[in-house]
Amino acid sequence: MAFVRWRGLCAQLLTTVYDKGRSRQVLLANLHSGYTVPIWIRTQVQEQFPLVSVDWSQVEEALAKGPPGTPELTQEQWDCLRVEQALRAWSENPHLVRSDASILKAAAHVLANRREQISLNA
Repeated sequence: MAFVRWRGLCAQLLTTVYDKGRSRQVLLANLHSGYTVPIWIRTQVQEQFPLVSVDWSQVEEALAKGPPGTPELTQEQWDCLRVEQALRAWSENPHLVRSDASILKAAAHVLANRREQISLNA
């Protein structure tokens, strides 16, 4: 299972592997500042580490919370995140018309921007 570790203001996606009774952490991806994980990073991680389970919703929640010492998220920010996640999931429906999928992704992007504005104004 993958998890997020903060290094200053940057986040890393890591997993722990065990070899001959010893554990070590493996870097899956650097997650630069932002409020979502781009699809190209998700694809790259899945291709390079097919045996590692990644709960992208939990990863995005960890990014939304920010590094230790960051102020708590408001209810509006949590609501935006949940709706963003749902919009992105709905946009992946293979039976959806391509233009509708694009609209859902765009709406998720608008909410991510709104969450960022709320954080900056807090």
